[in-house]
Amino acid sequence: MSSSESQDETHLTPSALGTKAHWDSLYALELTNHSSNPSDIGTVWFSDSDCESRIYQYLTSDDLSLSPTTTFLDVGTGNGHLLFSLLEDGDFEGDGMVGVDYSEGSVELAKNIAEQTPNAEGVKFIRLDIIKSSTELDFFGSRIAEEGGFDVILDKGTFDAISLSDEMLDDGSGRRIYEVYPEKVAKWLKPEGGIMLITSCNWTEDELVKKMTSSNSGLEKMGRVKYPEFTFGGKKGSTVCTVAFRRKA
Repeated sequence: MSSSESQDETHLTPSALGTKAHWDSLYALELTNHSSNPSDIGTVWFSDSDCESRIYQYLTSDDLSLSPTTTFLDVGTGNGHLLFSLLEDGDFEGDGMVGVDYSEGSVELAKNIAEQTPNAEGVKFIRLDIIKSSTELDFFGSRIAEEGGFDVILDKGTFDAISLSDEMLDDGSGRRIYEVYPEKVAKWLKPEGGIMLITSCNWTEDELVKKMTSSNSGLEKMGRVKYPEFTFGGKKGSTVCTVAFRRKA
C-alpha cells in the first residue's frame, strides 16, 4: 500500500444522485405532483427505517435536555419533512428552524408544504450551496449570528448525495467536493455544545466517523441513534446509521 493509499482514499462511485440536475428534475416533478394533490409531499428519505422518529427520540432524550427554543439547521432539506416532524409533538419551536438546499425546486416545495403544516409558519427555507458558499452566520439571521451558530445541524442523506458527486474542488488539491463537507458545515455549529446528526445509508458508522473527524472540522463523535441490527457474514449492522457529533471545546 502506497503512502497516499494509507490515508483515507475511500470514495463512493459517482452516480446521477450526486448531480444537481438530478435533484432539480426530481423536485420539479414533486412540485407538479404536490400542486395537483397537496397531500402528496414527495419522498421522505429513510422512512422505511423509521429514521425521523428515531432522530426525534434521540433529540428529546434526557441526555441532551434540549430546550423548546433550540435552533436547527437542516442541510439538504429536500421537502423539509425532517424539520416538520420535529414540530409535531410541540417539543420544539419552528422559529428556530432553517432548512437549506441547493435546488430551487426543493426550497419552493418545502415552503409550499410549510403553508399547510401546523406551527411551521416560522420555519425558514433558503436556497444555499453548502459546499461552494462562503456564507457567514449572519446570513441565517441576527439570532444565529449573536448565538455563534446553530444548536443542532441535521443531515439526512445529504452527505451521501454529495459523496456521489464526481465534481472536484477548484483549488488544485485533487480532492472531491465531499471531502470539505465536514469543515464547511461544522463552522455553523455553536462552538460550545453544538451537535451535528448525520444519517447515511452509503457509509458505515465507522467510515462516517472517520470522514467527519479526520478533517479540519473540529468534530468528535458523541453518540449514535439506535436502529434494528441484522447479522451477515458474522458481522452486525443496520441499513442506515445516524451518528451524533459535537464541536470540540
